[in-house]
Amino acid sequence: MNSKYDPIIFSQSESLNLDEYIVATYLMKSDTSDLLMRAGAVAVEQTTGTWMPVPDETEEVRQNHVGRVIGVFPVPSYEAAAPEGEKSSIIRIAFPWKNIGQQLPELLSTVFGNISMTNNLKVLDLEFPKSFTDGFKGPKFGIKGIRKLLDIKERPPVMAMIKPCTGIPIDVIKRQFKKLALAGVDIIKDDELIANPVHAPLKERIIACVEASNEVYEETGHRVLYFPNITDRQDIMLENAKMAVELGANGLMLNAHASGYGALAALAENPDLNVPLLAHPCFAGAMYLGENTGLSSHIVHGKFMRLDGADLVVYNCAYGKVPTLKERYIRIAQSLQSPFHDLKTTFPSPCAGIHPGIVPAMMKDIGNDMVIGAGAGMHAHPMGLKAGVDALKQAADSVLKNIPIEEYAKDHEELQAAIDLWGVYDPNKSIFELTK
Repeated sequence: MNSKYDPIIFSQSESLNLDEYIVATYLMKSDTSDLLMRAGAVAVEQTTGTWMPVPDETEEVRQNHVGRVIGVFPVPSYEAAAPEGEKSSIIRIAFPWKNIGQQLPELLSTVFGNISMTNNLKVLDLEFPKSFTDGFKGPKFGIKGIRKLLDIKERPPVMAMIKPCTGIPIDVIKRQFKKLALAGVDIIKDDELIANPVHAPLKERIIACVEASNEVYEETGHRVLYFPNITDRQDIMLENAKMAVELGANGLMLNAHASGYGALAALAENPDLNVPLLAHPCFAGAMYLGENTGLSSHIVHGKFMRLDGADLVVYNCAYGKVPTLKERYIRIAQSLQSPFHDLKTTFPSPCAGIHPGIVPAMMKDIGNDMVIGAGAGMHAHPMGLKAGVDALKQAADSVLKNIPIEEYAKDHEELQAAIDLWGVYDPNKSIFELTK
């Protein structure tokens, strides 16, 4: 008598050539009486997709294309007996990547397609073989490339964004851009909420900001990277990108999650767009903030963005104004910085509420290969914008010189003023209302 547990679906990882599979790890909560069959249903639903045998689902089709359940682990690890009711488990399913091809949209459709519309199932991790990632070019510049463009060897680059987010006209944007560049900011980006509005059209905005950048370079020799926001539907996005580069923009920014996976890769792999790419995190929370649904943040901000070609990724810092777990923001950085087959590394830029007193804690967590992105932390400095930029750099220097920030501030008035106003990182209190 044949077992109801199909030996093709229920496998050991040692029986597979894992170079041919993407392994997805899920958190599943269920009150099912048959956890194995529930896991098997997920594997089948996202591959051959038939809940009952159909004539053309041959054994050859199943052998080559069905998902394989390679791990089912109740949490806690019950052995002799389990309580009634809903229980948690970790399940691991290997998906033949030949089903998908080397692209992110169909990958997402496979590992979390129809099953995303069920309750209590979250993708904890995705493990990619080199045979799959070889189909992605990844970051064109990466951390080393951006450092070379900026001529910054060791310290974290400092990034600013045009504020307020939207509503200001071209002349104000140009004035602010020049002021930021003169203050010593290394990277200036548009806000995610301004792409091509009537009050500040993209083309006019790029022309104005490039003019301001060139003026500062001629006056001081300081060159900044400018990332205009080219977000739009994908055909217009590509037109925007080419226009931006032709007008002199030396970077491009995309609301990558709102634009759809693969859009960033279309920019990264375009030979006419030889500039670094910045991925903004807006809309990403819809995919990872659920405790029992969605995908883990290190996949969304880390692995996906690196595969798609981001040279710089912005996301929330655990010490800023938006609630974020420390281990999650660190793990995102590790997904961007650590070896990932042959892909270049990507600059993490934990943002949202960054001020000089936070910088040492961030550098202790993720090192100096990060971008310090600040808004009010430089604009609202009591001694002015330039002092705000200097204070951020001084905070980073204190770490590189292995001097406690309070000690270093005694000889650096800009840093001292920032500490007097905002303090240094304290895990027991917060200056931000959203985290209280």
